Amino acid sequence: MKNSIHEQVTQGRGFDIFEAGPHNSWNDYRLAPPETPFPVRGKYFLKNLLKSEGLEMSINVLPPGKGMPFVHRHALNDEIYFIIQGTGQFQLGNEVLDVSDGFFLRVSPEVPRCWRNHSDEPLYFLVIQYNKESRIAGGTSDGEIVDQQIIWKQGPQDESTLGP
Repeated sequence: MKNSIHEQVTQGRGFDIFEAGPHNSWNDYRLAPPETPFPVRGKYFLKNLLKSEGLEMSINVLPPGKGMPFVHRHALNDEIYFIIQGTGQFQLGNEVLDVSDGFFLRVSPEVPRCWRNHSDEPLYFLVIQYNKESRIAGGTSDGEIVDQQIIWKQGPQDESTLGP
C-alpha cells in the first residue's frame, strides 16, 4: 500500500505531469492526518502536486458497499464530481441521486453532500473543487492559435489531427 505516494512529477516548461496509474490501483492511495482528520483510503489530492493554485482536484475510488462516513459542505468552493466508472448514490441536501459512468454533478458550497457505493464493483470518480466566485473565459475564448509546426503532422495536406 502507498502510505505516502512517491510523488513522481515530470516538470516541463510550463507544465507538470503526474501519472496516477490505472484507476484500479487508486485504492492503494491513502491520505492521513494532517491532510484529513482521519485516514482515508482511495483518495489523492493533486493541487500541490500539479502546482494548480486555481483549483483542487482529487482522484477517488470507493470500494463496493462503502460510503462517506459523514455529510459535509463547503464555505466557498463549488465541487464538480465526474463518475469515471461504476454506480453509486449521492445525497445532495434531502435528495438522493443515482449516478453511473459519465455523470457530471456540480454542487454549490452550501449544499450538504455525501455519497455511497451500493454496488458490487468499485466506484471511480474525479472531484474538482474551485472557488464559486472565480470567473474564467468559457469555451475557446481564452485560446489562441500559435504559429508552430505540429510535430507528428506529415505535411500540409495531413489532416490527421482533425476529428471525424
